Amino acid sequence: MGYYINENSKGEFLPAKGKASALIADGALEVPIPEIWKEGLVCVVDNVFFDAAAYAYSAKEMEEFKDMSSNKRKRVWLYYPNAKKLSGYL
Repeated sequence: MGYYINENSKGEFLPAKGKASALIADGALEVPIPEIWKEGLVCVVDNVFFDAAAYAYSAKEMEEFKDMSSNKRKRVWLYYPNAKKLSGYL
């Protein structure tokens, strides 16, 4: 794991808390927990003091974020067309 989104499509830094809302304001759509991987999936994890907007770049990566069974942190799943570009994933 390791591709995260820290700014929106306008180059503005995302807030430490409320990243899901900020991405939705920038064109992301909240989606249910995904069953099938598709390009553009983002999992926003609440880490108490900050949120992490992780780009789920593959089916394996998506499953890892879904299966954090020992970790009860809240997650919000998004479809964000700009995810690949803004995460720095090559």
